[in-house]
Amino acid sequence: MEMAENQKEHGSKFNKLLCKKLPIVQWLPHYTKGDIVADFIAGITVGMTMIPQSVAYAGLAGLKPQYGLYTAFIGSFTYVFLGTIKEVSIGPTSLMSLLIFSYVVGRPIEYVILLTFLAGCVELAMGLFKLGFLVDFISPCLTSGFTSATSIIIIVSQAKGFLGISVKNHSTFLALQETLSKIGETQIADTLLGVLCVAFLLILKQLTKIKVTSLKIKRLLWFLSISKNALVVLISSVVAFYWYNTEGSTPFQLTGKVPSGMPEVAFPSTHTSFNVDNTTTTVGFTEMIIQLGSGIIVIPVVAVLANVAIAKAYSADAMVDASQEMISLGLCNIFGSFVRAMPSCGAFTRSSVASSSGVRTPLQGIYSGTVIILALSFLAPYFFYIPKSTLAAVLIVAASSLIDYEIFFTLWRCSKIDFVITTLTFLFGILLGVEKSIVIGAILNALVLLRCWSRPAILIEPRTTEKGLEYLYVKPELGLFYPAADYLTECIKKQNKKHPTMPIAMDCYGILKIDYSAAKSFETLVKTYSKKQVGIVFLNVSQNVLGTLEYILDVDSLSLFKSTEEVTSGSFAIRDIEAPDEEPLINKLKKDRRFSEHRLDIRKGSLCDVE
Repeated sequence: MEMAENQKEHGSKFNKLLCKKLPIVQWLPHYTKGDIVADFIAGITVGMTMIPQSVAYAGLAGLKPQYGLYTAFIGSFTYVFLGTIKEVSIGPTSLMSLLIFSYVVGRPIEYVILLTFLAGCVELAMGLFKLGFLVDFISPCLTSGFTSATSIIIIVSQAKGFLGISVKNHSTFLALQETLSKIGETQIADTLLGVLCVAFLLILKQLTKIKVTSLKIKRLLWFLSISKNALVVLISSVVAFYWYNTEGSTPFQLTGKVPSGMPEVAFPSTHTSFNVDNTTTTVGFTEMIIQLGSGIIVIPVVAVLANVAIAKAYSADAMVDASQEMISLGLCNIFGSFVRAMPSCGAFTRSSVASSSGVRTPLQGIYSGTVIILALSFLAPYFFYIPKSTLAAVLIVAASSLIDYEIFFTLWRCSKIDFVITTLTFLFGILLGVEKSIVIGAILNALVLLRCWSRPAILIEPRTTEKGLEYLYVKPELGLFYPAADYLTECIKKQNKKHPTMPIAMDCYGILKIDYSAAKSFETLVKTYSKKQVGIVFLNVSQNVLGTLEYILDVDSLSLFKSTEEVTSGSFAIRDIEAPDEEPLINKLKKDRRFSEHRLDIRKGSLCDVE
């Protein structure tokens, strides 16, 4: 009987763990016909959106179009089984592409695939060890700064395709300088097509703002608006196809040949060879990792940040399991590396499309992934005819919408320090690269937090009791740890020199926890001002603080109060006088901390009514 109960208990725990780590087990048994229809519509719509995105983002990363499509279908399929947010669609993104480009530019595709695998391993480890809190150190201001910088970098990097010129520099500043120097080489056909595509995209983007009474027309306008990328690529490709087959060439540059079919499944290569100055160089696993450098950490952290942010945005009132999101994203990238995919994460644009399409469950990824596979199988030969200026226009319009210029004005009015961090992150992103700006911005954020802990706000001011006795009121904010301990002591000493005869009342309401150094500072203050016959008392001391103090000094010797006190001006003796609706803290503590009754009568020190 007991064995059967144990087996039942173990089975219950296993089922809970299975449901938590494999979310599809929770919702699939309740899947309905209505869900099938809704997810099918959402999946097809997201898939049509992902095709031009994947081709464009692969180009942004310096890769051939098929690698973006490989990334799209494997991410969509994997997230169905492991994801928790129905709107999330894993695939290539502009930010990921830009980061990939900065780490693997000029290197073979094996570097990208290995980076995908390593990024997935880091994300999986973050999820398994519940390290999601690390992402919290990247503030929204920092995110806005490097996102805006990314947008500027994307626009500059796509200017060459938009103008039909060749630019060899990869640094943003140098690339802009080279682009301006070659402005005379601009190809009119590429530029004209790019301008028309930008105008077309901007017009379709505004369709949803047209006020109409007919529900059918409203849905049609919405569909045209979210399909703008696919439509502009389709129309320009048809024009290019007709022109190429009629004239034998086109006046604008085309994407080129894209191989058909599915990629071969293989473990990421741990070595690669490439030619340098007509010499074949073989690079091993260790050297590849060294050359990838900080990208092994930066790329997964940024991917997790994006995915968790999207999950929180679309989770409504439900709790977001950040660890599970990291696990699902990690496995998406690990499996992706087996099919030659590049690092991926969720994207707000695709999530918005899925949400607007009425998605019901993560199963929409099956349909969107199938659309990508069909495109690889049957449409790949036609990707040859996609004009490069069209893809540049798609990226430029998408990037321009991500520039958050309004936040700079808001931050200037409400928080100067956040304004400085955001501005520096933005500038460093443009001048040094997005990956460096993220690190620098995170360090700046950490320094601000450290300053708050090391230099907390301390209210110190003379006050007067109802009986007319003056005293020095001290109230530190936040916790009190070793960086701030000496600072607090010095502040009190400085004010004591101005008011040497005033007793001191330290309000510990804002101090929820202290460490050893802070406890020693308390001990120093008690000894110093007891000897001076000034007196120091402590108000609103929490159990946590008191628990630390009792290991450092004799808590029975402390003057601890919470209620209104009466101070006799002659000897600074303190008599506890209870207010009708208050109970002295000392009475609560003496029950379990063995406070002596006689200590309630007379103490050296001084205390006033604390609000």
